[in-house]
Amino acid sequence: MENPAKRVLMTSNGDLVSRNIAFHLAKHGCKLVMMGNESSLRNIVDKIRDSIEGAFPVDVIALDMESDSEDAFHAAVQKAWTCSGYFDAFLNSYSYQGKMQDILQVSQDEFNRISKINLTAPWFLLKAVATRMKDHGSGGSIVFMATIASGERVLYPGADAYATTSAAIHQLVRVYTCILPPNLTHLVTLPFVHDWVSRHQP
Repeated sequence: MENPAKRVLMTSNGDLVSRNIAFHLAKHGCKLVMMGNESSLRNIVDKIRDSIEGAFPVDVIALDMESDSEDAFHAAVQKAWTCSGYFDAFLNSYSYQGKMQDILQVSQDEFNRISKINLTAPWFLLKAVATRMKDHGSGGSIVFMATIASGERVLYPGADAYATTSAAIHQLVRVYTCILPPNLTHLVTLPFVHDWVSRHQP
């Protein structure tokens, strides 16, 4: 008996890294639901449909990652959950680095945008996804992507605001790993995934 297809919910801003991740997941038989800017994601969906014979249709859920409303994130996740039935994994690969500038040059508006996308949105999404996985009893994996800039021993000049908010995700992972039942969810950051995926484009 064949194993059922894995159902994966992932966020994406349409960048090269997340496009390649989505492509490889679809190529290996995963059922994808993607969240983010709908117009950007449609390009990924079209590429998967045209390039991978027999791939499952990819569903798209529109979500404003800069929203201040936690309800908006819960609503989007619920819509995706209803569409798929449940999820084996959630992958947050949506990020915003902003302009290359040091901390003294970062405006309040720019810092607010970086914080919303890289920290507030993942916080809301983690709560929404983990709650449903826990209540459903199916378990699953929750994966947060982070670049090398978020590491403790790495300084990435010009990415001060991004590195600060991205580093906070590491702590979020540590905290929730202790709180959530280990048989239900597994959280991990992938600090080197950007370099790996960019060398393995389809």
